[in-house]
This record gives sequence, structure tokens and C-alpha cells, in this order.
Amino acid sequence: MKFRVLMGLLGLALSLSLTARPTMAAEQLQTAWIGEHEAFLVWYAKQKGWDKEAGLDIRMLRFGSGEKIVSRQGNYQWKIAGCGAVPTLMSAQKGQYYVIGIGNDESELNAIYVRPDSPILKAKGTNPRYPEVCGSADTVRGKIILCPEKTSAHYLVSAWLNILGLQENDVKIQNVLPAPAVDMLVKGFGDAISIWAPSTYEAQKKGFRIAANSPDCGIRQPILLLADRTFADENPEQVRAFLRVYLRVVDDMQGRGLKAFVQDYIRFNKVWANKLMTETEAEEDLRLHPLFPLGEQVELFDPKRGNLRDWLRGITAFYGRLGELSQEDISNLNTFNYLNDSFLKGINR
Repeated sequence: MKFRVLMGLLGLALSLSLTARPTMAAEQLQTAWIGEHEAFLVWYAKQKGWDKEAGLDIRMLRFGSGEKIVSRQGNYQWKIAGCGAVPTLMSAQKGQYYVIGIGNDESELNAIYVRPDSPILKAKGTNPRYPEVCGSADTVRGKIILCPEKTSAHYLVSAWLNILGLQENDVKIQNVLPAPAVDMLVKGFGDAISIWAPSTYEAQKKGFRIAANSPDCGIRQPILLLADRTFADENPEQVRAFLRVYLRVVDDMQGRGLKAFVQDYIRFNKVWANKLMTETEAEEDLRLHPLFPLGEQVELFDPKRGNLRDWLRGITAFYGRLGELSQEDISNLNTFNYLNDSFLKGINR
């Protein structure tokens, strides 16, 4: 009896070993993010196990700013990252990264806020080309603006001043991150703040008013998806797999509608980004971060049909005004040899 049972168990084991499908270990992929909207897409994909389905084990590192992402790549050895266009371009001239995709467009969520009684608000539309922009040379000259330097918020300030016929030396820019900038304006320090979401929601709660945002000033603020150039050249399929995962979430969000993701977005902000958001704020933040599916991504990269190059030219011009880039640097960056849409185009292969 025992012999027959033993032989039966051995037979079952042999049968299972012959019919079981071999599983391949997922490739670890180190990625870097700020705790903002673009990171949610990757976090959500991981919750669903979509990275594993694509053969990846995506690891997410969190950084405080895009500048820290690009400047500390050597320390953390990330392979793919989501980063604002402003710090991306300063690193692009070193030839270390490819821009492989567009994470989102956060243009509307970069805004300049002032107190509700500010004379800046009363001077609206002084430049007829930019009718929604508040402020004039007289109302802004000499003012203290709280703004993190060399960021998308700084780019917005530069564009705003240029519209008003001013330069940066006509005002006093204090290097302050968005959250403390709101607190400082509440306490009476400074005349204006240039910030991004979710600090913009806090500014609105405090009763501050928008003097200008990026679309008002005619500029765009894309979040770019970067890949370490050496890694991407040696592992193109991993890069394509990552893009498939990211764009799968884009398609899901556009197909199901943003309301379906509000609770997940609240949870992401709480557990991964250490931020508390209301349902209203979460829905608004999702709405104000436009996403681009595959076809739109490829078109934006296209040098003849797309707008991405124009968006980036505006940023290189900004760095030129700062004196951070020479005309030779700008000319080199405007060849756009760091843009690489081959991975997007190879997704369906």
C-alpha cells in the first residue's frame, strides 16, 4: 500500500514537472521620481503587477527635486527617471541621458501667486499679447519673489518678467521651495511666490491669487522621461518594456476616466509622497496633468509636426538669459541629439 502511494506521489510530481511552465525572473529596473503625478503612474502599475507582466521589477527611488535626480544619478545608479524639462536640459549637454518619452504636461500647475490685495493683480493685460497676465513693470519692479532656482517655477518667473519688460535684476528672487514659500507669504515675507502643485492648492486655501501661470505666459512645462544613455543603448528592450508599462496606465486612465483613479491617487500621495489630498484636490490634480498616449508621444517628438522642440527651445533661451548657457551651448542643445523616439517607435515590435 505504502509503495503504491509513494509511486503515485512520484508520478504526480513527474507530471507536474513536465507540464509546469518555466517562469523567467523579472529584470530589476532602478527608477527615480519626485513624489508627484508622473510617479503615480509607475506606482499604480506596480500595484497592479503590470511591471512584472512586462518582465520588469521596477524599483522607485524618491527625490526632492529634478535637479537632485539628475545630479545624483552616479550615486544611485538609476536607469530611468521622470524629471522636469528645466533640470533635464542642464544635464542634457553632458550627453548622459536620452529623453525617451513625455511623462505629462504640468504647465497649468506652475503658477505665480500674490496676496489678494496686491497691486500686481490690478495691472492685468498690460501686454496685449498676454491678456491673462497680471502685473506691470511699475507694480513688479523691486518686489521679492520666492521661487526655487533653476526649476520650472523659475522659468515661469523669467517668462513673466520678460512679458512685463523686466529682467531678473529688476526684482529680488529668493531661493525657496514651494511649501515653505507658501508659509513665508502667509507670515508676511515676500511679495509673490512661484510654485507648483500640490503647494498651489495650499496657496489657494490661504486666499492667494494667481498673477500668471505657464499657459498665460505662452510656455509649456513638460515632465520628461529620461534613460541613462549607456543603459538604454545596451538594454533597449527594457526601455521599451518600461514605456509599455507607463503607457498602459495612460491608456487605462484615459479609457476609464479620471474619477476612477481618485482614491488610488489619494493613497499614492499619502503612502509614497507623504502628502494628504482631499478628493477635490486629487481630481483636480489628475485633470490638470494632461497625458499623452503612444500616437501623441510619437507626434510630439516629430521634428516637423511636433511641438516638443519648441517647448524645449524656450527653456534653453531661459538658461541663456541666466548666463548658465553660452550661445554655443544653446546651439548644441537645439540640435536635440538627446531626444530619442526610437524606443517609442519600437514598442509594437
